[in-house]
Formats: sequence, C-alpha cells, structure tokens
Amino acid sequence: YTLAVPTTVSISYIARTPIVPFTCPPVYIQYLHLYTSTMQSSDNKNNNKQSTVSVRPSLPPLYFHQSKCESSTASASASVSTFPLLCSELETNIYSYLNWGDYARLAPVHSRLEQIVNDAAQQSNDAKWSLALHLLNGTDGLEMNPALAMKYLEELSNAQDKVTTAMDDFSPDYNDIDNGNDDEFASNNQCEYSTAAMRQLALCYLEGKGVEHNTNMGLAWLQQAYKNGDIDAAYETATIFEHGKYDVNVDIYIAARWFLGAAKLGHVESMAEYAMCLELGCGVDQCDTQALDWYTKAANKGHVTANFSVGEMFESARGGVPQSDTEAVLWYYKAAMLGDEDSKLALQRLNDIARIVVPGWAAALNVQSAGNAQ
Repeated sequence: YTLAVPTTVSISYIARTPIVPFTCPPVYIQYLHLYTSTMQSSDNKNNNKQSTVSVRPSLPPLYFHQSKCESSTASASASVSTFPLLCSELETNIYSYLNWGDYARLAPVHSRLEQIVNDAAQQSNDAKWSLALHLLNGTDGLEMNPALAMKYLEELSNAQDKVTTAMDDFSPDYNDIDNGNDDEFASNNQCEYSTAAMRQLALCYLEGKGVEHNTNMGLAWLQQAYKNGDIDAAYETATIFEHGKYDVNVDIYIAARWFLGAAKLGHVESMAEYAMCLELGCGVDQCDTQALDWYTKAANKGHVTANFSVGEMFESARGGVPQSDTEAVLWYYKAAMLGDEDSKLALQRLNDIARIVVPGWAAALNVQSAGNAQ
C-alpha cells in the first residue's frame, strides 16, 4: 500500500503494548515518501546491477536515540530522542528496504543524518566492503566516488604501514617458499576482507582509479595481499611481469618466481604456467622432469591443457618417463573430455591405440575417428 502522510498525522500501530499515538514531524514527509517509492523499486535496482555484494546498509536499533545517562550525577536517566522518531516497527520496515543510495539521499534531510552513510558502513566489514565497491562502480544508487572508496578499502586492509614501494624488496619470500614453509602464507589470511581490500587497492593504483596511477604502489599492495595469504595476488603479479601490463617492463625471471610462489600454495593455473616455464626454459633453467611434475599436479586438479601436456610428455618420452602411446592416449582422453580440441586431434592421430585403450572414445566425444573417415 501507499502511505499518504500529511504534515501532522496520528499513527496507531498494534504491538504487545496498548495502541500508541504518534505524531509525524515535517522532516519525515521526505523520509516516508522515500520509503514508499523505495519499496517498489529497491529490489529491482539491486537485481539489475552487476555487483559482487548484496549487503544492505543497516543501523543499530537505537541509532536515533541518545544512550541513557549512566552518570549518577545526571539530572535524568530517561532515554531522550535526538529528534522526533517514527514508531520502531515502521522504522525497522523502512530500513529494510533502503539501499546505499537511499541512505545517501537521506543525509541532507536532517543534520542528525549527515553521517548516516558512514555510520552504516562502520557496522561491519561486510557493510564497509559493500559500500566501497558500490562507490567504485557507481552502483546501488550511489554516484561513483573512487576516492572515498579508497578510504574504506584502506580501513579494511589494516596494513597501510606495512606496504613498501621499494622495488628492491618486491619479490616472493624466496627463502620461506624454497624451504617449504608455505603454511605461514596460508595461515596469514586472518580476514578475508582485509586481503580482498589489498587486492582492490592494488587495482586502483595500477589503473589510476580514485588515485593517481602508481605502478609501484599497486605492485606493493599485491605483494602485501600475497603475504596475507592471497595466492591469486601472486598469480596476478606474475602475469603483470609476463605480459608487461600497466607499463611494467617484461621480466620473465620475476614472472617465473611469482608463478612458483602461487603454485606452491596450490594455485592451479600457476602450476601449469610454471610447468611451461620449465619446459621452455623461460625465466628458469629448462627441465622436462620438473615440468612434467608440475603439469601432472595441475592436471590432477582438473587443468585442461595440463592433461594434454602430460600426454605429450609420454608420447615423446620426455620428462624422465618411457615412451608410451597408451599413457598418452589416457591423458589425451581426459583432456578431450574436458573440452580440449588439440587432444581430440591427438586421439584421432593415435586412433589405432585409442580404440583399444578407450573403446568408443570417438562416440563419447562425438568426433569422427580416423578409422571411420571417408
């Protein structure tokens, strides 16, 4: 239904207590009008936005009340309203329909509401992260404000004093990684939002979004995220140096070390990338044996092209394994079942072995085997 509220109106509501009259002050005319329009549109607005969060803002139940005076010298200990209030049931309903944009539009309605957006953000890390992303993207009814988003991201990261832009210090912790002390990195992720904020800050600096473009600072935030347990940050760092993104000079040696750092912590794509570095001798000494080991690890975790690469190793007798078309076919078949087209071609080429090792492989993959070709 729609509320039509005059300047002064008596509202009665049913609760556990007797019916209570309530007088609506003029300031709430805007408040209630916003509520009635928001009820019909808020959910649709959120569903149409591409966002990774869906946390609505919220406030403490007694946000508009002053705390009871606890001092023994106080003249009164009764709860005092900062300004006239809606009944609590209506207040609760209003809040449940408001998004961040609605809170921002409420801010100028009354001096008490000037900090309502920030106060809502401080309720939880969920809320602060949600607000930061909406400010970055201009979603949920908010205008884009990357600079303000950066403020909340820095609060979430809780690591401003730990970040260094000295490129001499920029690398994975080689000693800890090479000695197998991987648990230090895995257990360091004490707060998911802290790590996520570090990566988002890195992206802001790298892209110059909300702050002046600063490659070194962006890389430093990625390194801090990695130290906090974010293996995706290590992979992203490796690809930056591999492809020379964000005006960074291509450095395959640094890229290989970061791929290794992420691979040792279980990043599947990094396992395959580091295996390729070893196979081709890019950034590291060429070694088919170690390449096969990393390809196999990635393949066993479902990496498609890694399965194909293991098959190639068996077919060509590399990596310290004997030549085996049978083993090659099995690995090609796994990759083909995952959608790898090169593996399907390999199976067609080795059809004489494949039809014995994997009967009906062509039908299973819906391809024409060499023996059935016209």
